This record gives sequence, C-alpha cells and structure tokens, in this order.
Amino acid sequence: MRNNIRRICLLTTVLVALGGCSDSSVKNDAATDETDHAAEEQASTTAPAITDVANPPATGEYVGALVDVTDQTCDQVGDGWQVTGVATNPTSAAVDYRIYISLLDGAAATRALVETEALAVAPGASGDFDTLIPMPDNNLRCVLRVERRAAGA
Repeated sequence: MRNNIRRICLLTTVLVALGGCSDSSVKNDAATDETDHAAEEQASTTAPAITDVANPPATGEYVGALVDVTDQTCDQVGDGWQVTGVATNPTSAAVDYRIYISLLDGAAATRALVETEALAVAPGASGDFDTLIPMPDNNLRCVLRVERRAAGA
C-alpha cells in the first residue's frame, strides 16, 4: 500500500513537471486558430504607433504658449481628423506660432503628429489654424504643443 502511494505521488510529480515544460503555443482547437487569424489580420491593417518623431523641438527663442490657443476643435471627417483653433497674441510685438498636433489613442500611443503655423500675428490679434490630418483610426484625441517666438526670428 505504501509503495502504491509513493508511485502515485511520483507519477503526479512527473506529470506536473512535464506539463510545465510543454509548448503552450501549440493550438488544440479550430476556434483558437480562427481567433488568432482574425487578430493577425486586424493587426496587419492598423499602422504602428509613431515612436520616431521627425519634428525636431524648437530652436531659437520659442516659449510655450498653449494658453494662447482657444476655440480648438478636433473632429473626425472621412478618413482624417480636422483640427482648428485660434492663437491670440498676448504680447506687445508680432509673433509666430508653431503648433504641433498629436493624435493619441486610448493607450496614449501617438497615431499621428503634424506641425502647422500661424505666422506674423500682430499684438492683441489672433491667427487661425486649420489642419486636416490623414488618419482613418477612430476614437482618437488631439493634444497640442504650442510654441511662440518673435515674428520672423
């Protein structure tokens, strides 16, 4: 009797150890294969997130000016996103604005990044920007980075 208990314990231990060493990537049913195929197909149609930015940071005398932008809209139109806004110059001299627009998904991955400008905005005046970003993804949000410097600098 004692030998049988030892054999059962030994056999159980060996089976557990072998189970832990098995290849978990082997598929055992057709449903799993179909699910994996659908996920692969969807992944191949979605562009990867942007991780290498081609827009260099500001050079020169740019200062952060996000507070200068009002009336911002970010709307999906067709296969793109229409982004508009108004940059109002609070300074006593004409300024140029450089506006970076990022489209982020729910995981905060950058799906698109574009740059636009509002140039030679007079003191106390406003400069509009209106940009169409070609990006078919849904459920994105716009994030702006706004920089201001002396006009023509």
